[in-house]
Amino acid sequence: MTKHSLFAITIAMTPMLALAEITSATLYPSHAELTWEEREQVSSGAGILDIEGLPVSLQGQSLQVQLSGINGLKIQQVQVSRMEQAEFVADEARRIRKELAEVTLHIQEKEDSIQAWNQQVTLMSKAAESPHELSASELNDMAAALKNTTQSALGEIRAIRARVADDIALRDRLTRELSQVKQGAKATKQVRVRYQTPTSGELQVTLKFQTPEARWRSEYSARLKTELKNQSGGEVVLEHLAVVQQSTGMDWHDVDLRLATASAHRGTAMPPLYSWVVSPEQPQAFRSKASAPMADMQAESLMGVESAAVVERQSTFTQSYRLSQPVDVPSGNSGQRLTVAEHTIPVKVATWTAPVMDTTGYLHATGNFRSETPIPAGRLTLYRDGQSVGETQLQALTNGEELTLGFGVDEGVRVAVVNELERTGEEGVWKSENVQRRQNRFEITNHHSQAMQVRVFDRLPVSQKDILTVKPLEISEPVKRDIDDKKGVLAWDRQIPVGETLTLKSGFEIRVPEGTSLPRL
Repeated sequence: MTKHSLFAITIAMTPMLALAEITSATLYPSHAELTWEEREQVSSGAGILDIEGLPVSLQGQSLQVQLSGINGLKIQQVQVSRMEQAEFVADEARRIRKELAEVTLHIQEKEDSIQAWNQQVTLMSKAAESPHELSASELNDMAAALKNTTQSALGEIRAIRARVADDIALRDRLTRELSQVKQGAKATKQVRVRYQTPTSGELQVTLKFQTPEARWRSEYSARLKTELKNQSGGEVVLEHLAVVQQSTGMDWHDVDLRLATASAHRGTAMPPLYSWVVSPEQPQAFRSKASAPMADMQAESLMGVESAAVVERQSTFTQSYRLSQPVDVPSGNSGQRLTVAEHTIPVKVATWTAPVMDTTGYLHATGNFRSETPIPAGRLTLYRDGQSVGETQLQALTNGEELTLGFGVDEGVRVAVVNELERTGEEGVWKSENVQRRQNRFEITNHHSQAMQVRVFDRLPVSQKDILTVKPLEISEPVKRDIDDKKGVLAWDRQIPVGETLTLKSGFEIRVPEGTSLPRL
């Protein structure tokens, strides 16, 4: 990278300018730290270095200036100023206007040609309307001539319109560019560095500063392979992509790019924790959330507060990715996708279904994420055996965490629900009770060409009142209960051979005292 910049020998002399080009960048989810570097030959004494063309979004309080390479050199003053780029805007606008005038002229010439051919078609049509007194052969000759001439004219019109479409697209693009030049790139920032050096020599100049106009976010694609040779289960290839975006007004060329995972969105310290003051509640007929005591509202607000790159681990708590090669990142609103890493995760594949809610089966893959570097949350695109099945949101993952992903509907597994018992009534001799019993049978059939692992879910009612009792009826064993610490949720893990049907049973009984209504189920 070549830059032209010189130091003034004395302060009295007019300083020479250096045009800034970014050499490296560290992007965060909320901002970026940019670096400009250059080596300069300087003479002894006082000097001034002006670096122009820096983005107007440069945050002055974050600016760091380093001058190294000469012992005893001292920085005397650093000044950041805003510079209007009227001259640059005028030159760029003049160039675009010239191109715009040329393409507009071309469009007009083609439209004139179209008008001329249309006029010829009109004249031929009028000539056909008044053939005077002609013989049959003359009429045939004239009709053939009119047909050929008209077809030729219409063909020319179509060809001209096809060519003019390209010119119109160019005109529209130039119009947008002219608008962008007028609205953007109106100003930059300049950094002026005054220094004193005891000797001449080569000076290493480094500027570091932050800008909110550049950032990155994570996106992912998960590709499930369900058929692996000599291996049970499946495999998920999780590709980590970085969507890099910068709108600093200056394009980055051959930038050494790092992607840091630290986020400034959640603040720098834990939110304050206040005393939870409670007092006896006054009896009232109705209590809305708007009339809740302040202590409740404080508690709610506290609960709602969210507290193919090389991995560089700076410390136990921070890490970043460094892309293996320098990249170009143009300034604009569109994001550029770069590959960060690829993780291969062995998974167990099973079809999940909750028949009483939905008889559809959904293919799920479960495995453990293994990586020394945690990955942040991001949008996830899912593929199953090469086919796209949808999108979801991937939560942040760290080493050893379990990852479960759904990969869409499994049409090869059919589920049916048979209600074997549904009875409601009063029972009891000395003490009458209202009773409701329900018994279901689930039939899951495997239509795949291989044995399939399935997980079947159901749920039993859970009582929160002493007067309401729940008792299980016939439930197929073995069964897992209170799945994910959710009371009443059941799950059966089974393997179904090819072409066979799995039968499971689940039922319950609910009792309430006489005079108490049964819940609606």
